[in-house]
Amino acid sequence: MNKFLWLGGVLALAMSGCAEAVPEQTLSERVAQQLTERVDKNYDADFSYSAFELNTLTAELLATDVGVKTRVPQLDAGLNQLLWAEQVRLNGDWLTQQQQHLRLERAQISNAQLTIAYYGEGQSNLHDLIDKVQAQLPVQRASEEVFWSVDEVTLEDVVVNLFDQGKPVLSVKLKRLELPPVHSQQTSQEWVDSVLGPLLEQLMQQAIRGNTETMTVDTRELMRFVWREMGAF
Repeated sequence: MNKFLWLGGVLALAMSGCAEAVPEQTLSERVAQQLTERVDKNYDADFSYSAFELNTLTAELLATDVGVKTRVPQLDAGLNQLLWAEQVRLNGDWLTQQQQHLRLERAQISNAQLTIAYYGEGQSNLHDLIDKVQAQLPVQRASEEVFWSVDEVTLEDVVVNLFDQGKPVLSVKLKRLELPPVHSQQTSQEWVDSVLGPLLEQLMQQAIRGNTETMTVDTRELMRFVWREMGAF
């Protein structure tokens, strides 16, 4: 999901090792169950949804009321709620079982709230989840390494919250946030930077234009955070 773009990697893992099918289960139900179990056991996190529909004809996944919650002991329950989205849509060439590269053309996340909570230098709920996902990558399939990538990532009508040591640093509502392409060989810090970089750039652009009605920022704490975590960004 970068973002909570771990989802592409998790799906790759789920598709590469689905549990034996229960006769009455649809493919969508089977993948959703495997995904939920894998997130719980391998990533020590919670994945929830209200609807999960996998269309093999269009290579599209549509999920609604999607929640991703980490279990970082240094953070309270509210700050462990990394992501909630009304809708997540994934499109791409990622269902072919013989490929060595599972490619998602685009990931669209709508009406979402993303909360990135730091509890130490280079340590956050997002870092924690990505590190656990990275520990499972690359996907191993028949002694071959399988990598994945997401070409286009967009978040529409998203509220992004940033906390540091339990203190709110910023909260901003954006109509659209575009993130750079991501892939499974990136480090966790590169993933996090690919979210924070575009976010801070857009935040500065809004401030320059005087469009500050949809943001709450502790400027002093934000500058301290940026210099500590992102150097001379």
